[in-house]
Amino acid sequence: MYCSHLECTSWEACFGHLGLRRRTIATDSTSTPVRTLTPQEIVHLLNLAIPAHLATLDPAGFPRITPIWFLWEDGVFYMSSGQERRHVHDLACDPRAGLSIALEESQTEAGNRPYRQIIVRGYAQVQPDTDEIWAHKLILKYITSPAGVLRAQQSAGKPLAVIALRPERFLTTGYFPAN
Repeated sequence: MYCSHLECTSWEACFGHLGLRRRTIATDSTSTPVRTLTPQEIVHLLNLAIPAHLATLDPAGFPRITPIWFLWEDGVFYMSSGQERRHVHDLACDPRAGLSIALEESQTEAGNRPYRQIIVRGYAQVQPDTDEIWAHKLILKYITSPAGVLRAQQSAGKPLAVIALRPERFLTTGYFPAN
């Protein structure tokens, strides 16, 4: 299943009811190693325990980039952070945000570095994570085994915010050279 809507049987259907559209890369008749990601590649990348990079706008209007853990649920990216963090204050003043998730592989024998990436932009909502539900979900995604439970217990009681980013644009790209 692609999201919580039972009628979604593909990423295209899910994107449609979320109001998103997939952007295609213009190609000519020659084969290119750059292409959009398949639905399976998107799911795989979204489920990896790798950080995303959150882009916010600081008070002077300059971009601030913050590495951050994320969850993708029901068409929304969720992130948790301390309420006092600068990127949380940025979003409280200006909710415009971007998120980049990228995975670059090791160099191939031919000298290529294949990669997969998801880049989104939209408007973020910041709310207190009073029950620490999102913080616990994120910790358990990124820290497995009993260590994750211990980490969640150690972070209990800290003032946290949950950032919900519903993408208005969702772009995927991959570079897959033949060798």
